[in-house]
Amino acid sequence: MKNLIKNSALLTVSTLMLCFQSCVESEDLVTPNVASPVLILLEGTTFAATSPVMVSSTTFELDKTNILDRTKGIDSIPVPNLALEVFIHNTQRLASLTTDATGTANLEISWADLGLSEPESGSQVQLEFAGTHKSIPFRKYHTVRVQ
Repeated sequence: MKNLIKNSALLTVSTLMLCFQSCVESEDLVTPNVASPVLILLEGTTFAATSPVMVSSTTFELDKTNILDRTKGIDSIPVPNLALEVFIHNTQRLASLTTDATGTANLEISWADLGLSEPESGSQVQLEFAGTHKSIPFRKYHTVRVQ
């Protein structure tokens, strides 16, 4: 009987210690989460193996000053003259684009430049559109596929 009480007390104490240890908050585990300063809409996902890849990006800044007024809401303002860099594999820069007055920038590139010398149906490449707006960096991912 003594062993049973001793074992249950030991089990209870160890369980409590594990529970309290798992609840410790540590600053070094927290990663900052910053909202993107812009909204990027990307169009163009599937292309024939013989045609170039054409992706259109439209960039907006969201004005939320009237967010609580249901008659006005959030306003989407095009961001002109915004420099965008297009990457594959996180570090390989493919192109530099600049948005026009309507916030639009177009990417036209071959499959070979995307690393697919012989594109086959179903192959895909992940593009990354990156830039900085109001000193806040942002990155938007987009996948293009061979038809």
